Amino acid sequence: MPRLALHTESVPPSGIRRIFELAQSLDDVISLVIGEPDVPVDPATLDAGSRAWLADDTDYTPNGGIPELREAIVRTVAEHNGILTDPERVWVTNGATQGLHLAMGLLLDPGDEVLVPDPGYTTFTMNAHLLSATAVPYPLRPENAFVPDLVELERLVTDRTRVIIVNSPSNPLGAVFDRPTMQGLLDFAREHDLWVISDEVYERFTYGTPHVSMASLASPGVGDDDRVFTVFSASKTYALTGARVGWLLTPPGFAPLLRSAQEAMISCVNTPAQRAVVAALTGPQQSVTDAGTHYRENLARATEMLRERGIRYLDPAGAFYLWVDVSHASRGDVAEWAERFLLEQRVAVAPGSAFGRMGEGWVRFCAAASLDYLLEGIRRLPEPPRIEVRLIRPEEYEAVSRQRFAAYAHDYEIGGEYADNVRAVEMHATVAEVWVAVDVATGDILGSVTLPRAGEALTELGRAGELEFRLLAVDPGARGRGIGRLLTEFVLDTARSRGASRVVMNSGTDMVVAHRLYESMGFARMSERENPPGIEPTRAYGLDL
Repeated sequence: MPRLALHTESVPPSGIRRIFELAQSLDDVISLVIGEPDVPVDPATLDAGSRAWLADDTDYTPNGGIPELREAIVRTVAEHNGILTDPERVWVTNGATQGLHLAMGLLLDPGDEVLVPDPGYTTFTMNAHLLSATAVPYPLRPENAFVPDLVELERLVTDRTRVIIVNSPSNPLGAVFDRPTMQGLLDFAREHDLWVISDEVYERFTYGTPHVSMASLASPGVGDDDRVFTVFSASKTYALTGARVGWLLTPPGFAPLLRSAQEAMISCVNTPAQRAVVAALTGPQQSVTDAGTHYRENLARATEMLRERGIRYLDPAGAFYLWVDVSHASRGDVAEWAERFLLEQRVAVAPGSAFGRMGEGWVRFCAAASLDYLLEGIRRLPEPPRIEVRLIRPEEYEAVSRQRFAAYAHDYEIGGEYADNVRAVEMHATVAEVWVAVDVATGDILGSVTLPRAGEALTELGRAGELEFRLLAVDPGARGRGIGRLLTEFVLDTARSRGASRVVMNSGTDMVVAHRLYESMGFARMSERENPPGIEPTRAYGLDL
């Protein structure tokens, strides 16, 4: 049997579909895993599609879509998005998913790199693999409210980077990027001569932060050089997920190429579905308003319950998703936890790791559901333990000494003077501050960290304006509960309260778990801080406050 193309082996499976399909085989499941609107379709929209079927209006259409639909889209994006365009720049696609694939296929050669948000919608990375391109994740971090960091983006650009994908409102996060953020991303793309693909599928559902279309910042006459492709969809706005109608808005001049590309891929979208979307776009928009109100009310009630239960979440500013932190329960493998949560509690949610490495420890709830189901799903989540960070007590020196050595030995072999220093908790508490994370319910010490006293330096490597921390250690039995992140966030809060401008850390080169934690929180490697010869090899990390 002939072999498949090699690039197909690298296409990642969908972690969302894995949970969805497992849920389909079970009874009495509260399904909050996929982004399926629970509101009814407007009757006039259904009637338009029905009339087309009954009239046998089922012939081929132009590759770009029926003229009535393309013209309706031109009027809609002018009214709602501030984008002035023409029908030749509008291409009706088989859902936003095909629109994304079409745009990426036009812009990426094999081996090219595309910057994709992490966490971000799974199709971004899957498409890149199918096109023999390389997806390069740019982290969206909780400590930065899941907003892109332009400094970090600068470090990711190479001479192979061709495209950056921007998604606001975000799936899975529900984050909405404000105008300065969108302008900054467009300026970044201009500086590095990148194409931009802007995924705006959830454009009509924002709560407090207005939606900003990237192409509205890139309109002719504003100095734009026409680098933005925008993807829209009827699926979420009009609850037409199965109709599969989206549209790709391109820069000028692509019409001849798009005709060929569409002909090769799908020829055209089915006619009755296009007729239905014409009715949806041109008719009263009350159903969209009502849907937005419904989603907003669901999100408000759900976040209220999460707060009451002490469960961390991202406050949603758009879309209809809840991004919820379950790291206290998932213990470093949220995909496995989500499957177990489904089997044991009969609640289906999307594991955050399905959306990228930065999603580990989080899950996505779809709030476009019955409010009773949504609240019951949240009620079945395990509550996090209450953890207190306080100064160590003398009677705890010996236990923390054993715990620190066990934590360090868990990652690599240590011995000699370095091992003695790790164990020297009493000495550290005498010359500096040793803080411990304690489970309030059980009294168990889960981790510890050493900080300098206020106004002092911890080691000779410390510099003015910096707070240096050392010996952050998590009990091996408490791994995966977010203790390392909690202690690091405590260090950052302490540094800010003391007026420090930077936090620095030196850790052993083999302590890759710690390094991943620091990198995920925005720390950057500082090669100039390497220890001198003869001293335990380290990696130095710094974070500007």
